[in-house]
Amino acid sequence: MKRKIAILLLSALVTSGLAAGTPHIRSKEAKLSDGRTKYERDVYLNSARVILLQHSADGKTAIQKKWGDYFFGLEFGRMPRTNGGWSIWDVLKCYEYGKVPTNLLQKFLPENVVVNNINGIAVADLVYPSLNKGKLRIRMMQFPSHPDWLFIRITAQEFQLWRIDFGAHPGNSNIPKDRERHVATGSADYTLAQANVKISSPQSPFFALYNKFIQDNAGNFLIFQPEKFQEVTIPKTSGGVGMRFMVKKGTRQFDFALGQFMNKPADDTVKRFFAENAEAIRKFMNSIDWNPVLPKDQFEKSCQEALKLGIPEEKLAPLRAAHAKAVLAGDSATAAEAVAALEKLKKNTAETGLNQFR
Repeated sequence: MKRKIAILLLSALVTSGLAAGTPHIRSKEAKLSDGRTKYERDVYLNSARVILLQHSADGKTAIQKKWGDYFFGLEFGRMPRTNGGWSIWDVLKCYEYGKVPTNLLQKFLPENVVVNNINGIAVADLVYPSLNKGKLRIRMMQFPSHPDWLFIRITAQEFQLWRIDFGAHPGNSNIPKDRERHVATGSADYTLAQANVKISSPQSPFFALYNKFIQDNAGNFLIFQPEKFQEVTIPKTSGGVGMRFMVKKGTRQFDFALGQFMNKPADDTVKRFFAENAEAIRKFMNSIDWNPVLPKDQFEKSCQEALKLGIPEEKLAPLRAAHAKAVLAGDSATAAEAVAALEKLKKNTAETGLNQFR
């Protein structure tokens, strides 16, 4: 009976962080015959999945030999049996201008990837090096109150970003002749098959991506801070939509809201967005506390679970100290790292215990 109870306790602790809808990370590594290692990470938020795929020989710098060796994708707004919505292959690019423009997300492996559930809010943190000594920090947040939106803060720490890109395939990624890609700002509507779009000194913070004629029941929304960009360009396309935001010099932090809709008529949904919803979402984004921290009592509860698993206090003490210090300093990213380290320790210990019972 004791053994059965122990197995149930260990199983519950292992699987509690992996339940459907619970923010978590699934990682895989595979050594390849060419000397590279394939790194795969799926970061699950509340209703979105971030897809990270890279190859590297040293675990730091990525080596891409062919298409499919690198993805920074987002599965969000994807209709069944399609590759539509925000790009599952290349949703975000962050360029630093060295000798040439360099997408830091493609050049380097992330130094850290952490995800947590803080009072129902999914919070993911990704940290990349810059070309010199800076850090690129990406925070993603999903709120239970806004399942159709993903909020992103991008911070260039001690360096200057040159351009930020977003990619989407509204409805689907294929290229049927009778479909017409559109992007709207509220005051203008552009047919992307006809010409490039260039908006200097943007004023509207809103974009809607949608289709006419076919595949017109799904699309994407994007909200940004126009005062932080000198120009937005969208190349002519009948396939993937790429949105390029040219950063104003001296600007280091950028907030975005990525939205989606499915199984709704695009024409009516886009009109409603600009008339009713866009400003409400923008105000919500501006009100976000971007530095939520797991309360001390919840962290302590997790520590007590670790003690029940047989993890000694001397292993928990450094994590307790790091979490407490981060909470006191309002450093949510470091606090999240302590939480993630604790959960990993519990998971590894629980899995070891399960193996002993088998």
